[in-house]
Amino acid sequence: MIYFVASIVLIGGLGLWVELINYARSTGPGDLTSVRTAVATFFPALIGSTCLQVQIGKFQKQARAVSFLSMLIFAVVGFWLIFDRGLADCTVLAVGTLCSLFSLWFWWVANADNVDLYDDEPPNAATGGEDTGRPLGGDLTEFQA
Repeated sequence: MIYFVASIVLIGGLGLWVELINYARSTGPGDLTSVRTAVATFFPALIGSTCLQVQIGKFQKQARAVSFLSMLIFAVVGFWLIFDRGLADCTVLAVGTLCSLFSLWFWWVANADNVDLYDDEPPNAATGGEDTGRPLGGDLTEFQA
């Protein structure tokens, strides 16, 4: 969870955070062009890298197909939000926010089984570890039924 918040949300979204801070610090009604661009470029970069991770990782074919299709769709949406200057600011920010949330969720799902990101012991530690063929500790020599 710490890695997700620190690396993906804070550092990965640094361009967005900088533009939001600059907009908040501006006096009067500011221009949202830089915020629009930051929102419209965050989610394609995140979902593109996540989908590439799915493509080269050990995922099922169905997951690879969904990731490739998602990457194409969100790339098109990103280009649309960047280049269509006739869109209202609220439309761009709403669509960009929804796409950003989806890309964060997609990253979370793609990395759910990545043991390198676990805070605690690997999940199989509760079952005795990797080697399930080893003899169990203790004995039953004095056990009476």
